[in-house]
Amino acid sequence: MKRIAIIGAGSWGTALAVVAARAGHEVQLWARNPDVVDSINRHHVNSVYLTGTPVPPSVRASADITEVMDGAALVVLAAPSHATRSLLTGMLPALQKEMIIISATKGIEIETGKRISEVVAEVVPEATRPRFVCLSGPSFAREVVEKHPTAVVAASDDPEAARIVQSELSFESLRVYRNDDVIGTELGGSVKNVMAIAAGMVAGLGFGSNSVAALITRGLAEMTRLALRQ
Repeated sequence: MKRIAIIGAGSWGTALAVVAARAGHEVQLWARNPDVVDSINRHHVNSVYLTGTPVPPSVRASADITEVMDGAALVVLAAPSHATRSLLTGMLPALQKEMIIISATKGIEIETGKRISEVVAEVVPEATRPRFVCLSGPSFAREVVEKHPTAVVAASDDPEAARIVQSELSFESLRVYRNDDVIGTELGGSVKNVMAIAAGMVAGLGFGSNSVAALITRGLAEMTRLALRQ
């Protein structure tokens, strides 16, 4: 059992909190909204996201980010990419080198075009910078908490950090795989959403499976070229 801090109580952050608690971990969940904090602590549900999903009593919520991180072995970033830099700045007093930062943020910083690993490297001094793991994959939050079989990947330059994340977060229907391609995983997790929106537009225009398959196939080729250029 480990203490896990999850920064962000949106759908994905809440789903990860639920799965980690089911796996036997002690989970601290940071939420900006005091009503969400109260709802989780009093009624064991998130009143805004994933409504109807019971949150295990071992998940405790707080609006104090340093309190949430106290004693944590794993720190999961599950807030929107545009908020990551400011959140990391607020986390600095509590960050310790022996922690592992897990980025579950699907996106790129709007203002700079930087990946989350680059933002972490810029904001957190090397002396206190934890090891970094990117957690990404095709994973709808509600399906994860409803125990639909789901596969995600933990990407890291540090094989041991990726192994720890795989071991601690894989549980029942959620399987975590490992790789060392942080750049490809971060970019794939970001730009795949562009292709998903485009596929929805194609379907909305009345085109069928041929058109959607062509879009996805060419989209994968473009994503590969983008990753190779980084």
